[in-house]
Amino acid sequence: MDFLYVLILAVVQGIAEFLPISSSGHLSVLGTLFQFNPEENLALGIVLHAGTLVAIVVFYFRELLRFLRPERFRLALMVILGSVPAGIIGVTLKQCGLDEAIFSNLLLVGCGFLFTATLLLWSERKRRNLSEEENTTPIEKITPRQAVLIGLAQAIAILPGISRSGSTIATGLFTGVRSAACAEFSFLLAIPAIGGAALLELLKLARNGMPLEGIAPWQLGVGFGVSAVVGYAALALLVKMLSRGKLALFSWYLYAVGLCVLIWQLYKGL
Repeated sequence: MDFLYVLILAVVQGIAEFLPISSSGHLSVLGTLFQFNPEENLALGIVLHAGTLVAIVVFYFRELLRFLRPERFRLALMVILGSVPAGIIGVTLKQCGLDEAIFSNLLLVGCGFLFTATLLLWSERKRRNLSEEENTTPIEKITPRQAVLIGLAQAIAILPGISRSGSTIATGLFTGVRSAACAEFSFLLAIPAIGGAALLELLKLARNGMPLEGIAPWQLGVGFGVSAVVGYAALALLVKMLSRGKLALFSWYLYAVGLCVLIWQLYKGL
Protein backbone atom coordinates (compact mmCIF):
# COMPACT_ATOMS: atom_id res chain seq x y z
CA MET A 1 0.00 0.00 0.00
CA ASP A 2 1.20 3.52 -0.82
CA PHE A 3 2.43 5.12 2.41
CA LEU A 4 0.63 8.34 1.45
CA TYR A 5 -2.68 6.47 1.68
CA VAL A 6 -1.78 5.25 5.17
CA LEU A 7 -1.06 8.83 6.27
CA ILE A 8 -4.29 10.16 4.75
CA LEU A 9 -6.39 7.43 6.36
CA ALA A 10 -4.67 7.99 9.74
CA VAL A 11 -5.31 11.74 9.63
CA VAL A 12 -8.94 11.25 8.59
CA GLN A 13 -9.48 8.66 11.32
CA GLY A 14 -7.99 10.95 13.95
CA ILE A 15 -10.04 13.97 12.88
CA ALA A 16 -13.35 12.36 12.02
CA GLU A 17 -13.48 9.96 14.98
CA PHE A 18 -13.94 12.87 17.36
CA LEU A 19 -15.20 15.81 15.34
CA PRO A 20 -18.90 15.27 14.53
CA ILE A 21 -18.37 14.42 10.84
CA SER A 22 -18.34 10.57 10.90
CA SER A 23 -15.05 8.72 10.51
CA SER A 24 -16.79 5.65 9.05
CA GLY A 25 -18.47 7.75 6.37
CA HIS A 26 -15.26 9.51 5.38
CA LEU A 27 -13.26 6.27 5.34
CA SER A 28 -15.93 4.65 3.15
CA VAL A 29 -15.71 7.51 0.65
CA LEU A 30 -11.89 7.51 0.68
CA GLY A 31 -11.82 3.73 0.37
CA THR A 32 -13.85 4.00 -2.82
CA LEU A 33 -11.75 6.85 -4.22
CA PHE A 34 -8.47 5.08 -3.45
CA GLN A 35 -9.88 1.65 -4.34
CA PHE A 36 -8.78 0.54 -0.91
CA ASN A 37 -10.59 -2.41 0.60
CA PRO A 38 -10.18 -2.43 4.41
CA GLU A 39 -11.08 -6.12 4.45
CA GLU A 40 -7.79 -6.82 2.66
CA ASN A 41 -5.81 -5.33 5.54
CA LEU A 42 -7.73 -5.43 8.77
CA ALA A 43 -4.54 -4.72 10.68
CA LEU A 44 -4.51 -1.11 9.50
CA GLY A 45 -8.08 -0.51 10.70
CA ILE A 46 -7.23 -2.03 14.07
CA VAL A 47 -4.12 0.11 14.46
CA LEU A 48 -5.91 3.36 13.50
CA HIS A 49 -8.72 2.62 15.97
CA ALA A 50 -6.14 1.86 18.65
CA GLY A 51 -4.52 5.25 18.01
CA THR A 52 -7.77 7.13 18.58
CA LEU A 53 -8.45 5.02 21.66
CA VAL A 54 -5.12 6.11 23.12
CA ALA A 55 -6.04 9.73 22.37
CA ILE A 56 -9.20 9.45 24.49
CA VAL A 57 -7.40 7.74 27.36
CA VAL A 58 -4.67 10.40 27.44
CA PHE A 59 -7.12 13.31 27.14
CA TYR A 60 -9.40 12.03 29.93
CA PHE A 61 -6.68 10.31 31.96
CA ARG A 62 -7.38 12.20 35.19
CA GLU A 63 -11.11 11.61 34.85
CA LEU A 64 -10.53 7.90 34.25
CA LEU A 65 -8.42 7.67 37.41
CA ARG A 66 -11.36 9.08 39.37
CA PHE A 67 -13.33 5.92 38.49
CA LEU A 68 -11.27 4.19 41.16
CA ARG A 69 -13.13 6.24 43.77
CA PRO A 70 -16.49 5.05 45.14
CA GLU A 71 -18.27 8.28 44.19
CA ARG A 72 -17.71 7.47 40.52
CA PHE A 73 -19.06 3.90 40.63
CA ARG A 74 -22.52 5.14 39.66
CA LEU A 75 -21.16 6.94 36.59
CA ALA A 76 -19.26 3.78 35.66
CA LEU A 77 -22.55 1.88 35.72
CA MET A 78 -24.13 4.52 33.47
CA VAL A 79 -21.25 4.14 30.99
CA ILE A 80 -21.72 0.37 30.99
CA LEU A 81 -25.47 0.77 30.53
CA GLY A 82 -24.98 3.24 27.68
CA SER A 83 -22.52 0.89 25.95
CA VAL A 84 -24.92 -2.05 25.75
CA PRO A 85 -27.00 -0.97 22.69
CA ALA A 86 -23.97 -0.40 20.44
CA GLY A 87 -22.42 -3.65 21.62
CA ILE A 88 -25.52 -5.66 20.76
CA ILE A 89 -26.09 -4.05 17.36
CA GLY A 90 -22.40 -4.06 16.41
CA VAL A 91 -21.94 -7.76 17.17
CA THR A 92 -25.23 -8.62 15.41
CA LEU A 93 -24.19 -6.82 12.22
CA LYS A 94 -20.83 -8.57 12.28
CA GLN A 95 -22.35 -12.00 12.80
CA CYS A 96 -24.90 -11.47 10.02
CA GLY A 97 -22.29 -10.11 7.63
CA LEU A 98 -24.34 -6.97 7.06
CA ASP A 99 -21.56 -4.59 8.03
CA GLU A 100 -19.72 -4.98 4.72
CA ALA A 101 -22.86 -4.28 2.66
CA ILE A 102 -23.72 -1.23 4.76
CA PHE A 103 -20.27 0.34 4.59
CA SER A 104 -20.00 -0.15 0.83
CA ASN A 105 -23.25 1.74 0.13
CA LEU A 106 -22.23 5.35 -0.49
CA LEU A 107 -25.83 6.46 -1.01
CA LEU A 108 -26.40 5.47 2.60
CA VAL A 109 -23.24 7.36 3.58
CA GLY A 110 -24.44 10.52 1.86
CA CYS A 111 -27.82 10.33 3.60
CA GLY A 112 -26.00 9.77 6.90
CA PHE A 113 -23.98 12.95 6.40
CA LEU A 114 -27.18 14.94 5.80
CA PHE A 115 -28.85 13.40 8.84
CA THR A 116 -25.89 14.29 11.06
CA ALA A 117 -25.83 17.86 9.71
CA THR A 118 -29.50 18.36 10.55
CA LEU A 119 -29.05 16.80 13.99
CA LEU A 120 -26.20 19.19 14.80
CA LEU A 121 -28.31 22.21 13.85
CA TRP A 122 -31.23 21.08 16.01
CA SER A 123 -28.99 20.29 18.98
CA GLU A 124 -27.34 23.71 18.86
CA ARG A 125 -30.76 25.38 18.97
CA LYS A 126 -31.64 23.17 21.93
CA ARG A 127 -28.42 24.11 23.75
CA ARG A 128 -29.11 27.82 23.37
CA ASN A 129 -32.53 27.41 25.02
CA LEU A 130 -31.13 25.69 28.11
CA SER A 131 -29.72 27.21 31.25
CA GLU A 132 -26.52 25.30 31.96
CA GLU A 133 -26.73 25.55 35.72
CA GLU A 134 -30.45 25.37 36.50
CA ASN A 135 -32.09 23.13 33.94
CA THR A 136 -29.41 20.63 32.94
CA THR A 137 -27.89 17.48 34.38
CA PRO A 138 -24.20 17.29 35.43
CA ILE A 139 -22.29 14.17 34.52
CA GLU A 140 -22.43 12.76 38.08
CA LYS A 141 -26.24 12.73 37.95
CA ILE A 142 -26.87 11.29 34.49
CA THR A 143 -29.92 9.03 34.81
CA PRO A 144 -30.34 5.50 33.43
CA ARG A 145 -32.88 6.88 30.93
CA GLN A 146 -30.40 9.45 29.65
CA ALA A 147 -27.62 6.86 29.50
CA VAL A 148 -29.76 4.43 27.48
CA LEU A 149 -30.96 7.11 25.05
CA ILE A 150 -27.40 8.33 24.46
CA GLY A 151 -26.33 4.70 24.07
CA LEU A 152 -29.06 4.13 21.46
CA ALA A 153 -27.77 7.16 19.57
CA GLN A 154 -24.30 5.64 19.60
CA ALA A 155 -25.74 2.38 18.27
CA ILE A 156 -27.48 4.18 15.40
CA ALA A 157 -24.17 5.89 14.61
CA ILE A 158 -22.74 2.52 13.58
CA LEU A 159 -24.32 3.39 10.22
CA PRO A 160 -21.68 5.12 8.06
CA GLY A 161 -22.17 8.85 7.67
CA ILE A 162 -23.82 9.25 11.06
CA SER A 163 -21.34 10.73 13.50
CA ARG A 164 -20.91 8.88 16.78
CA SER A 165 -19.77 11.96 18.67
CA GLY A 166 -22.35 14.20 16.99
CA SER A 167 -25.30 11.89 17.65
CA THR A 168 -24.38 11.12 21.27
CA ILE A 169 -23.65 14.76 22.17
CA ALA A 170 -26.84 15.93 20.42
CA THR A 171 -28.93 13.29 22.21
CA GLY A 172 -27.38 14.30 25.52
CA LEU A 173 -28.36 17.91 24.88
CA PHE A 174 -31.89 16.89 23.87
CA THR A 175 -32.28 14.89 27.10
CA GLY A 176 -31.11 17.79 29.28
CA VAL A 177 -27.46 16.93 29.97
CA ARG A 178 -25.02 19.84 30.31
CA SER A 179 -22.95 20.46 27.19
CA ALA A 180 -19.59 19.78 28.90
CA ALA A 181 -21.02 16.62 30.45
CA CYS A 182 -22.33 15.53 27.03
CA ALA A 183 -18.83 15.65 25.58
CA GLU A 184 -17.26 13.79 28.49
CA PHE A 185 -19.95 11.10 28.62
CA SER A 186 -19.82 10.70 24.85
CA PHE A 187 -16.11 9.99 24.90
CA LEU A 188 -16.34 7.76 27.96
CA LEU A 189 -18.77 5.70 25.87
CA ALA A 190 -16.27 5.81 22.99
CA ILE A 191 -13.68 3.85 24.97
CA PRO A 192 -15.62 0.55 25.04
CA ALA A 193 -17.11 1.29 21.59
CA ILE A 194 -13.79 1.85 19.82
CA GLY A 195 -12.07 -0.84 21.87
CA GLY A 196 -14.86 -3.30 21.10
CA ALA A 197 -14.74 -2.54 17.37
CA ALA A 198 -10.98 -3.04 17.32
CA LEU A 199 -11.37 -6.31 19.24
CA LEU A 200 -13.93 -7.63 16.74
CA GLU A 201 -11.59 -6.81 13.87
CA LEU A 202 -8.69 -8.45 15.71
CA LEU A 203 -10.72 -11.62 16.24
CA LYS A 204 -11.67 -11.63 12.57
CA LEU A 205 -8.03 -11.21 11.61
CA ALA A 206 -7.01 -14.09 13.87
CA ARG A 207 -9.85 -16.31 12.64
CA ASN A 208 -9.11 -15.76 8.95
CA GLY A 209 -5.38 -15.87 9.40
CA MET A 210 -4.84 -12.89 7.10
CA PRO A 211 -1.20 -11.85 6.69
CA LEU A 212 -0.09 -8.22 6.65
CA GLU A 213 -0.11 -7.86 2.88
CA GLY A 214 0.96 -4.64 1.20
CA ILE A 215 1.85 -2.73 4.36
CA ALA A 216 5.04 -2.72 6.41
CA PRO A 217 5.06 -2.86 10.22
CA TRP A 218 6.72 0.59 10.36
CA GLN A 219 3.84 2.02 8.33
CA LEU A 220 1.41 0.61 10.89
CA GLY A 221 3.44 2.28 13.63
CA VAL A 222 3.35 5.65 11.89
CA GLY A 223 -0.37 5.26 11.23
CA PHE A 224 -0.95 4.56 14.92
CA GLY A 225 1.05 7.60 16.02
CA VAL A 226 -0.58 9.96 13.52
CA SER A 227 -4.12 8.86 14.38
CA ALA A 228 -3.36 9.27 18.10
CA VAL A 229 -1.83 12.75 17.83
CA VAL A 230 -4.41 14.06 15.36
CA GLY A 231 -7.20 12.46 17.40
CA TYR A 232 -6.04 14.20 20.58
CA ALA A 233 -5.99 17.57 18.81
CA ALA A 234 -9.44 16.96 17.30
CA LEU A 235 -10.85 15.97 20.68
CA ALA A 236 -9.50 19.13 22.31
CA LEU A 237 -10.94 21.22 19.47
CA LEU A 238 -14.38 19.64 19.78
CA VAL A 239 -14.57 20.26 23.54
CA LYS A 240 -13.60 23.92 22.99
CA MET A 241 -16.10 24.40 20.15
CA LEU A 242 -18.89 22.78 22.13
CA SER A 243 -18.29 25.11 25.07
CA ARG A 244 -18.49 28.09 22.70
CA GLY A 245 -21.62 26.87 20.95
CA LYS A 246 -19.91 26.35 17.59
CA LEU A 247 -20.90 22.72 17.00
CA ALA A 248 -23.39 23.63 14.27
CA LEU A 249 -20.54 24.91 12.06
CA PHE A 250 -19.82 21.31 11.14
CA SER A 251 -23.34 20.91 9.76
CA TRP A 252 -22.60 23.12 6.74
CA TYR A 253 -19.57 21.03 5.87
CA LEU A 254 -21.65 17.85 6.18
CA TYR A 255 -24.44 19.24 4.01
CA ALA A 256 -21.89 20.01 1.29
CA VAL A 257 -20.14 16.63 1.52
CA GLY A 258 -23.41 14.71 1.77
CA LEU A 259 -24.85 16.37 -1.33
CA CYS A 260 -21.62 15.79 -3.27
CA VAL A 261 -21.61 12.10 -2.37
CA LEU A 262 -25.28 11.69 -3.37
CA ILE A 263 -24.79 13.51 -6.67
CA TRP A 264 -21.68 11.44 -7.39
CA GLN A 265 -23.47 8.15 -6.75
CA LEU A 266 -26.63 9.13 -8.64
CA TYR A 267 -24.51 10.25 -11.60
CA LYS A 268 -22.69 6.91 -11.59
CA GLY A 269 -26.04 5.12 -11.68
CA LEU A 270 -27.17 6.90 -14.86
